[in-house]
Amino acid sequence: MKHRILFLVTFFAAVTLIAVAPADEPPGFAQVLPSGIKWIPSPVVPGTYRAVLLGNPDEAGPFVMRVKAPPGTRIMPHTHREERVYTVLAGEWKLGLGEKFDAGKLMTFPADSVYRLPANVPHFQATGQNETIVQINSVGPSTTEFLNPSDDGQKK
Repeated sequence: MKHRILFLVTFFAAVTLIAVAPADEPPGFAQVLPSGIKWIPSPVVPGTYRAVLLGNPDEAGPFVMRVKAPPGTRIMPHTHREERVYTVLAGEWKLGLGEKFDAGKLMTFPADSVYRLPANVPHFQATGQNETIVQINSVGPSTTEFLNPSDDGQKK
């Protein structure tokens, strides 16, 4: 009788564990929890930070990156060889199209806004009065080419 009870307890314990165990993750599955986000100084725009969440912007393949910029940041005209989708997570992100920074041409995207920027489009950006965080989804390899090389934070 003791063996039968022990068997039943063990059996039901195993069934319970199987029922609450997480499903196997499929190949390619990835996740990043808030505690896993690592902000580093951006090599492109001094004073800003970036966190690469998924993939690698320097390599071929999809990537997800966040950029954190302080109030009053101005990013001079530049292009990217890849199409990008921007999602504003916090603050206010401003986008202007063209080869010269013109504050009068800035479009304002508040938190929860999304826009797609085609590849090779000259543009400039700025932030509002609060710290701003944007998420960028794209496919690498990623490039940022400033129209005026002296604006490139990587070459200073």
